[in-house]
Amino acid sequence: MKELLEIRNKAKAKKPTFLKQDAHRLSKLEQNWRQPKGMHSKMRMKLRSYRKHPSVGYSSPKEVRGLTREGYELIIIRNTKDLDDIKTPVVIGSTVGVRKRLEIIKKCEEKKIRILNLKDTIEYTKKIEDSMKERKEFLKKRTEKRKKKEEVKKETKKKEDSKNEEEIKKAKEAEKRKILEKKG
Repeated sequence: MKELLEIRNKAKAKKPTFLKQDAHRLSKLEQNWRQPKGMHSKMRMKLRSYRKHPSVGYSSPKEVRGLTREGYELIIIRNTKDLDDIKTPVVIGSTVGVRKRLEIIKKCEEKKIRILNLKDTIEYTKKIEDSMKERKEFLKKRTEKRKKKEEVKKETKKKEDSKNEEEIKKAKEAEKRKILEKKG
C-alpha cells in the first residue's frame, strides 16, 4: 500500500495542470479543464506542441485512488451521528455551520479522531467561541438600541397625539364660537 502511495505521489508531482484551451491567454476563462470540441482545434487533435490532455496514463493505481496522501479514506462528516462507528481520520463537510462544527470537533477530541481539514483544533475552537461571544454581545447591544428607539418613538407619538388632540379641541371650540357669533 505504501509503495502504491509513493508511486501515486511521484506521478502526481509530474502531472501537468490541465487547462481548457486558451485559458492561459484569456483572463475571462477559468483555470479548469474542459474538453476541446472545435473541428480545427489543434489541442483536440493532440498535436505535439499544444497542451496535454487528461488520459489514462496520468491516473493513479486503482487500490489507492481516492485516498488521502497518508492513505486514509476520505470520510466526510456532516453531523455528530456520523462519528459513531468511525476510528479513522475524517473531514468536516464544507456546508456544516459553526455551531455544529464545534460539536463535531469536541466529539472528535473525546474519541481521539484526527480531523484532516483542520490544523490546530484547539486554536480553531477558541477562535470560534470568541467570535460567538462577540456576536452575542453585539446582538444584546443591538436589541437594547432597538428597544430604546421604540420607546422614544412611542413617547414622541404620545406627544404628537396629545398635541393633535389639543389642536382638534381648539379647532372645535373655534368653530363653536363662529357658529355662536353668526347666531348671536
